[in-house]
Amino acid sequence: MAYLPKNKYEVLYTNGDEYKLSTTNKPYIGKYIKLTNGKVFAGEDPSDIIGALKPLKVLRNKNIKPGTNNNKYSQLKPKIAERQDNYIPIPSSKPLPNALDYSKGYFNRYLSVRLNTKQYQEISQLTFDSFIKTNYNKSLNKVFQIEWSLNEDNEGLNTKTLRGLEYQLPGIFKFFPIKSQFGLRYGVVKVGETSRIYPTGEAIPKSLPTAYQTGNRQINTIDNPNVPTHEYCGNCIFNQNGNCTKWQAPIKENYWCRAYKSITNSNQNEIPGETLPQITPQTSPPPPQQQSSTTSGGGSGY
Repeated sequence: MAYLPKNKYEVLYTNGDEYKLSTTNKPYIGKYIKLTNGKVFAGEDPSDIIGALKPLKVLRNKNIKPGTNNNKYSQLKPKIAERQDNYIPIPSSKPLPNALDYSKGYFNRYLSVRLNTKQYQEISQLTFDSFIKTNYNKSLNKVFQIEWSLNEDNEGLNTKTLRGLEYQLPGIFKFFPIKSQFGLRYGVVKVGETSRIYPTGEAIPKSLPTAYQTGNRQINTIDNPNVPTHEYCGNCIFNQNGNCTKWQAPIKENYWCRAYKSITNSNQNEIPGETLPQITPQTSPPPPQQQSSTTSGGGSGY
């Protein structure tokens, strides 16, 4: 793909329920590029794309769903029905915070709401910015943005934000059931109930335990109060070139879990390549028996 300026595309993430690769027709999971003209490609760099993507489900351009009442309405109000059909559906999106967002401690989430049904959906920043100029149904929909906290205590902050919006946007509080979503806690970002990622957006293998988190690399320095000092994957016996033999998964050197075993302590108990001789304990000889001092016979003693 030829060079594209950054304002002509955006990089998003899909969980596999939106697009499929056009070459294999298999659901695609990972980062993808969305151009301003609506085309999408697998990958995160326009100069190195994996392939074109197709939607798993064809989006309907019809805003009036089939049904007896709707069909009658279309016959009675043909001009309004035609105008409804010409509107473009507002596409949903599931953006993820990036490393810059975590350095700021928050990121903006963009949403649209259908005013007559109070149905919410998350959208991309590109859709938000182009809402006025695009042929969306602006009489029935509005868009807005909220500031989503990414700090360790983000659950309380996001709860307060959503409660403050509930009066103007009824139902917005329930739309976000996990108020701690994307919160960075000891190097781990919780995306869903079971899904976790690193702050860089890289997925954490599901085989790693829930206690997997940042460790303490320095001696007598506490970066994570949950972890003993100087314990981290980099000096654990299960770490083999960045792969954990305990959990059979790739790991980060500066992370830790409760299965940690120190290389140093292990080496102190073993001498590689040498077998210590077995020593049979010696027993002390029994003490000599004392001779009896009694006299025999009937002679008189002295």
